[in-house]
Amino acid sequence: MQKAESLYYECHLDEAFPLFEKLAEDGSGRAMYFLGEYYNHGLGKIRNRDEKRSHFWHKKGHMAGEVLCSLNLAYELPEDSPTRQKLCHLYLYDVNRLAEADDVAACQELGEMYLYGFGTSKDSRLALYWLGQGAERGFWRSLNALGDMYRLGEEIEDDPWKALYYYRKAEKLGSREAWTSLGFMYYAGHGVTRNEERAFTYFKKADEAGDVNAAFMLGQCYLEGVHVKKDSEKGIFYLKEAAKRGSAMAMWTLGKCYSRGFGVPMDGKEAFSLYQKAADEGLSAAYNSLGNCYRYGIGISEDKGKAIEMYEKAFSAGNLEAADELGTMYLVGSEIPTDAHKAFLWYEKGAKEDDPACQYHLGICYHQGIGTSVSVERALEYLYRAYGGGYTSAMEYVRENMGIEIG
Repeated sequence: MQKAESLYYECHLDEAFPLFEKLAEDGSGRAMYFLGEYYNHGLGKIRNRDEKRSHFWHKKGHMAGEVLCSLNLAYELPEDSPTRQKLCHLYLYDVNRLAEADDVAACQELGEMYLYGFGTSKDSRLALYWLGQGAERGFWRSLNALGDMYRLGEEIEDDPWKALYYYRKAEKLGSREAWTSLGFMYYAGHGVTRNEERAFTYFKKADEAGDVNAAFMLGQCYLEGVHVKKDSEKGIFYLKEAAKRGSAMAMWTLGKCYSRGFGVPMDGKEAFSLYQKAADEGLSAAYNSLGNCYRYGIGISEDKGKAIEMYEKAFSAGNLEAADELGTMYLVGSEIPTDAHKAFLWYEKGAKEDDPACQYHLGICYHQGIGTSVSVERALEYLYRAYGGGYTSAMEYVRENMGIEIG
């Protein structure tokens, strides 16, 4: 087991896999955990995620008493499920005990529990500590997780230099995830000078190694003409490949292509189906798109009640655009009772999360007394904030309706 785990942590995934298979055949619950991870994340030669095989091995490991398998079975429950949170909390003690005994896989799992609040309160300090323990021991997943925290600003202030540091270390181990993340940084010019060629090269290399996010980004490169000539056919090809391999972003993007007839024949039903699949994977933007489908009858019969339900799910999952859509639905009415106060409350929710569109509409509510009392001071506050967030219509509104120039 020690040899198999060492190979796994050092990113020699194809070499470790047959060793785990043999150990699992001999009844090792620990090996079953690692096999479940291969299938859950599509690691090594297992290019495509296989949720059924992942479930099979994690369940078998759970029956053998392996707590890391039990934890990952709990993760299969819906994120908003109270049972899921209770089970994660139940397993927290044993995972913590393993991590304190220098179990590298447990350090990674515990770090993620604190990062995302699985079974406990979110705690960025403890997330950094436990992921750092895994990274110090050279685990490629922990190195990438730390890179992601610093690149995306997950529960901490973003730091592209630290992100680069951890991705470079994971890159040296041959981590395809690190190649993709470095591609993202060059693609966006985040912490590095924007370099389309390097971004494309990293995405290509990671895709050839089986990384689904890299396949999605290659699709984007061909659709947008990043380092290559625009080619919608190739773009759609890579998006379909990524969607087939479980990328929710690829499913959602393909849905948009079918909705607009971009690179594929316009097909509302196919768009709806793809949005539904992406939403089933938990993508908040997909819930918002489903709301649009129900609202306007795209690929499905119009149903304003379902539209509201989808928008609310989208907002709960972190999509701020949904708050603006809900505010507008309640303000305009159209097959639902007009409710100015509900509209105001939804705009306020989005504005508090710094959504410029919601700030703009909230400013108008305060200026015109829609769903609230008139307050020119608050109207200006939110309209200025919307303009600062890039919503240029706020400047036009202030100039044309309030007689004030935004400098």
